[in-house]
Amino acid sequence: MDKAVSLRIEHECAKLVHRFCVLVDAYRHEELAALWAHDAVWETWRGPVRGRDEIRVYLEAKARTDVTIHIAHNVIIDVEDERNASGTAVFTYHGTKRGDPASLTPRVVGRYFDRFVLTDEGWRFAHRRTEMTFTAS
Repeated sequence: MDKAVSLRIEHECAKLVHRFCVLVDAYRHEELAALWAHDAVWETWRGPVRGRDEIRVYLEAKARTDVTIHIAHNVIIDVEDERNASGTAVFTYHGTKRGDPASLTPRVVGRYFDRFVLTDEGWRFAHRRTEMTFTAS
């Protein structure tokens, strides 16, 4: 595969990882659900959610009372071919009421394990497993 093509795929997939963080923190659930392939699976801390519609329902059921910030670091994308890629990222999650001093301490530090697929809509998440490595008590 041409190096320029590979770099473009890496960039598009890394952009999905970062866009996820921005949209989830803004409670923009419709746009967030659109980042997933129609038959995608998201292994959340509450269990697997299957398909874009189920992902949207899962997101809409979440409380919107906290101010949240998800930060993705150490994003690594491995291009498998012109239609498939996989990747990992470390994330930190801060979430609490505005002005709470506890907001300076992450509530979760974990990893995303992702598979990406090229769809008619562009690159999308095909599968995401969220591992919560450290959690605040």
